[in-house]
Amino acid sequence: MEFFKGLGNKISHTSQEAIKKTKEIADITKLNGEISAEEKKINNTYQMIGQKYFELHANLPEEEFVELVISIKNSMNKIEEAKEDIRRLKGKRVCPQCSAVLEGEAPFCPMCGAKLPVIEKPIVEETKVEVIEEKNTCKNCGEELEDGAMFCQSCGDKVN
Repeated sequence: MEFFKGLGNKISHTSQEAIKKTKEIADITKLNGEISAEEKKINNTYQMIGQKYFELHANLPEEEFVELVISIKNSMNKIEEAKEDIRRLKGKRVCPQCSAVLEGEAPFCPMCGAKLPVIEKPIVEETKVEVIEEKNTCKNCGEELEDGAMFCQSCGDKVN
C-alpha cells in the first residue's frame, strides 16, 4: 500500500511540474508574441519616419542621406519606366494633365479635355527575302546534276 501511495505522490508531483512548465512555456510564448508585435510597430514607425523625411527633404537631403535618397529616386524611376512599358504593351497611355489611364487613340482626354500626345507607332519596314535554291552542279563541267545522281550526265564524272 505504501508503494501505491508513494507512486501516487510521484505522479501528482510530476503532473504539477508538467502543468507548471506548460504554463511557463505559454507565458513565454505570449511575451515573445508581444515583443514581436512591438518590434513590428517600431519598424513600421521607422519606415514612416523615413518616408516622411523623404517626402519633406527629397530635393535637398542632408549629406548623410544623399545616397539613400538617390537610391529611392532611381528605384522610383525604374518602377515608373516599367509601368509605362506595361501601359504601352497594353495599348494604354496616361493623360499628362489629369493622369487618367486611357485606351485608344483619341486626341483629347475624356476626363479633363486636355490634348493628348500622338501615339508613335513603330515603323515596320517590309523586308523582302529572296530564297536562293542551291543547285547541285558538277565540279568538272558545271552542269546541273539531278537529285541523288552519282555521276554527271554530261561528262560522266563521279559526283562527291
